[in-house]
Amino acid sequence: MPALPRGPRYRFVGGKGGVGKTTCAAAIAVVSAAAGIRTLVISTDPAPSLGDALSRSLAAAPRRIPLRRGLLDAVEIDAPRALERWLARRRASFERIALRGTWLDREDVSRLLRLSLPGIDELAALFEIARLARTGRYDLIVVDTAPTGHTLRMLTMPESLRGLARVFDQMQAKHRVMVEALRGGWVPDAEDALIEAIDRDGRELQALLRDPALVHVSWVTLPESMAIEETADAAAALSSEGIPLRDVIVNRLTPRPERRCGWCDGRRVLERRALVAMPARVRRVPVIGVAERTTEPRGTRALASIGAEIAAGKPALSDGRGSGRPTWRASLPAAPNADILPLSAGAGRRLILFGGKGGVGKTTCAAAAALAIASARLGRRVLLLSTDPAHSLADAFGAPISDSATTVRGGPLNLDVREIDAARGFRAVRDRYAAAIDSLFDRLTRQSSGGGVGLDAGHDRQVMHGLIDLAPPGIDELAAVIDVTDAIGSSATDIIVMDTAPSGHALRLLEMPALVQDWTKALMSILLKYQPVVGVGELGAILLKLSQGLGRLRALLVDSQRTSFVVVTRAARLPSAETQRLMGRLDRMHIHVPVAIVNAVGRGTCARCRAAAAVEQREVTRLQRAMPRQTPIVIAPAELPPPHGLAALRRWHRTWRRPTKIPFPAGISSKRFS
Repeated sequence: MPALPRGPRYRFVGGKGGVGKTTCAAAIAVVSAAAGIRTLVISTDPAPSLGDALSRSLAAAPRRIPLRRGLLDAVEIDAPRALERWLARRRASFERIALRGTWLDREDVSRLLRLSLPGIDELAALFEIARLARTGRYDLIVVDTAPTGHTLRMLTMPESLRGLARVFDQMQAKHRVMVEALRGGWVPDAEDALIEAIDRDGRELQALLRDPALVHVSWVTLPESMAIEETADAAAALSSEGIPLRDVIVNRLTPRPERRCGWCDGRRVLERRALVAMPARVRRVPVIGVAERTTEPRGTRALASIGAEIAAGKPALSDGRGSGRPTWRASLPAAPNADILPLSAGAGRRLILFGGKGGVGKTTCAAAAALAIASARLGRRVLLLSTDPAHSLADAFGAPISDSATTVRGGPLNLDVREIDAARGFRAVRDRYAAAIDSLFDRLTRQSSGGGVGLDAGHDRQVMHGLIDLAPPGIDELAAVIDVTDAIGSSATDIIVMDTAPSGHALRLLEMPALVQDWTKALMSILLKYQPVVGVGELGAILLKLSQGLGRLRALLVDSQRTSFVVVTRAARLPSAETQRLMGRLDRMHIHVPVAIVNAVGRGTCARCRAAAAVEQREVTRLQRAMPRQTPIVIAPAELPPPHGLAALRRWHRTWRRPTKIPFPAGISSKRFS
């Protein structure tokens, strides 16, 4: 992959799921194109909504977006297709390298290449950005990235690319030694050139991403404490990698209402608190404010207005934003309390997943539901588990949460909470794998010294260590999930409530078991070639355990009696559209969806809030019509501040309602200002 060409400039737009980064990226692209800059906007999110924002159907090839003036193309990357396009031109060389330098046969190599390559989504995104940049058609490429953790991983992918080169270089080294011994010298061939090209591309890409003249990184956030904290963490991570953060865009600032309004006044107070508390490392760059719109911005005209606001660079704290101690809760129409427990957590349920588009509030919903389940079933052990790389369970409970399951002070004694540290868990798996490899090759070396074993044990040991670096992406999260789900039914855990990553990456996690099980079987078949010599030993046991765990997880996910997936969404067009796509994918995967929660419904009493409430009502009605008949909807009201802590989560859960045919009124303000 030639590195990103130095012709166009690049603007990466990142942020936590649900902050509006797609809207901001599309807006930046629209105003750039209108200014005469030939612009391409690319979505690298596995659950893209760029087409929804532009009100245009997009595909894996660039499509022209009509503007009154200027050139704007847009594309939603198809990661598997992009990776296959890159791999197709190199597969023969990769196979030759592996066949020359290992004991692997052609079938082994083909299987591993088909199932492997680290960070498929992130690598594929870089491959496709580079390919489109090389066309020479664009002056600016705006990249709408996946949520935070995956954006940071994409920006550090150049090192992974160099790691890939190192793995194949280890394989090629054996061939070089053999040829040199037979011919008295070594002349680099096409495979050496390919390895060097991949390593060079990694080096050049590392340098390019750190070049402020060509790369502009913008981080989108909301004027909320949790989003600001994650922005600060992202800024620190970028800084540690030497990638400069150019500006922060604070989206959806509440405009000053024309008269007193509980929702607007309360939000403005909370927004000021969050912005004033913004860490210094974030405030060192320009912090640009963008006002919330009454209706969701869709289409180039609405996006142009937002793009102009970003370009103007007005500071986020420029209008004061008020002071006081706000409390506010939406008042929904009288209706029976919506107890989702019989729907999502029936008698036989063991695994309950909460998922949806980033920013819809799935973590808060999962926390409230887990509390309710544990309180209703005191004889059952409940584990609330976060698999989202950007954990926020600690924020929801207002208590420290770690990778060790723990009770929350004041909460039910039968409820444990844990935020998975997938990287740490996978390091433990990797260490066990490495030790097992060393044990295997120690035995091989001893037998080889006695004669009769035609293997280069030292070289093959190094190659087998390298194969773990070609593990499929997401195996770290999956290995941690298997450990947890295998505990279901033990004295430690009866029911798991899982807070997943945003839609695209949650789906990848759910699809992973089949892929990783195939990868594990491929490694097992390679290992069995040693069995006549030394047996399979501890490595065989590790791979067998992983494969069996994957099999059990696959069976659990499609068992509607034991597993359910609760979809969380918002009453807005973009989340609604993504929710319908998510439910279609879950249906094709045979994963049961018993209920959908429409979160944060309700607004204040000003004219702007009443208009927003009318939009929400239309979206809820549209969702009801789109849902399968057997999938009911539950409404969770908006609150200020958002539910935080045990008491607030319990109280909020009791206010959930089933929608009625009565139009929702605007929320009733119960503000208190000091």
